[in-house]
Amino acid sequence: MEIEKLLDECRSLYYENNYHDVIKTCNEILKRDFNNQRALGYKARCLYLLEECEEALTLLNNAIILYPNNSYFFDIKADIFMHKEEYGKAIECYNEIFKIGVSDEDTLDFIKREYETCLNLRIDQLIEKEKYVEAWKCYNQKLKIKSIDLERSAIIDEFKRYVKNRTTRFKNKQYYVKISSNEAKSKLIKFLKENGFKSNADSGLLFLIDVVDKTYNSVSVEEVGDNNIISESKFYDKVNYYPRDMISYKRLHGEDGNLVYEGYTLYNAPYGFGIAYFANGNIYREGIFDMKGIVQGKEYYPSGQLRFEGQWSLTGGYGPNAPYDGNAYSEDGDLIYSGKFEIKRGGVGWPMIQNPKGFPLEQKERPKIDYY
Repeated sequence: MEIEKLLDECRSLYYENNYHDVIKTCNEILKRDFNNQRALGYKARCLYLLEECEEALTLLNNAIILYPNNSYFFDIKADIFMHKEEYGKAIECYNEIFKIGVSDEDTLDFIKREYETCLNLRIDQLIEKEKYVEAWKCYNQKLKIKSIDLERSAIIDEFKRYVKNRTTRFKNKQYYVKISSNEAKSKLIKFLKENGFKSNADSGLLFLIDVVDKTYNSVSVEEVGDNNIISESKFYDKVNYYPRDMISYKRLHGEDGNLVYEGYTLYNAPYGFGIAYFANGNIYREGIFDMKGIVQGKEYYPSGQLRFEGQWSLTGGYGPNAPYDGNAYSEDGDLIYSGKFEIKRGGVGWPMIQNPKGFPLEQKERPKIDYY
């Protein structure tokens, strides 16, 4: 069979997601034409999709020696490094692509979007490691790719806000809150009760507030130990109560008229304490919502059985927030996992649960809610 026909077969098999047979066909081509660029590309892409990442990288590195101006090889490498969460190496691949150049405008726009996602994930990764200088460099790269031209002082202010938002990404389940006055205490208790919190003791000015179990109780300084104490205004900030002049309490309905959410909203989307509902009226999620879904609280099955309780992480790339730390339950109510979840991200940052295995990221029956 001629090489062109074999390449056509590769294309057909690829679009059928038949990656093993694509590799077999590529091997047949490479026996005849050892350095065929299209066959090398198909084989590398399919090895990556089959999660044979190291073999794919070896193949690509050798191909790049032969064809240093083939941007597609660098594009596959970038996807692999994104999958491995090695975002710094992925950025290097994107920089090589831009040096080589991409003639097709649609392809270039797509690569720029991928690059921006990679930069966001790398910035988050660096901030978590407190490597702020490197994060600052990536942040400037992000502004360049978006063609944003700001004064240096304005860029610094934007970066500070970005760091502040990301460093509170993994929030605590419990907060020790020091209240400034009896008046402030009355306001805080009113706010907590409006959002379903219960208390056995609220006589003092130092509270332990659990935002997942929705309890608050007076504690002594001795009970706090080495834990941080925050002010009530800082607590409001952590539960998405600011900016107060833009947040309102609303009931949101779906296209069928069913109630899908009630609670605090920002830009007409869930933000802060709230409750989301299934179509049957049972609670879907309750807790603190953010720009991509819930970040702290509880999720239930349509039957009403608790599914997960704990914290979600704010997804920096595409996709919703993912469970980060907590307890997962089966539909029968059995505890199937407790602790930190192992999350991997696809080429565009979509979160995928690796552990506990078989625990879907989201439920099929979930209500359709638009997040900002």
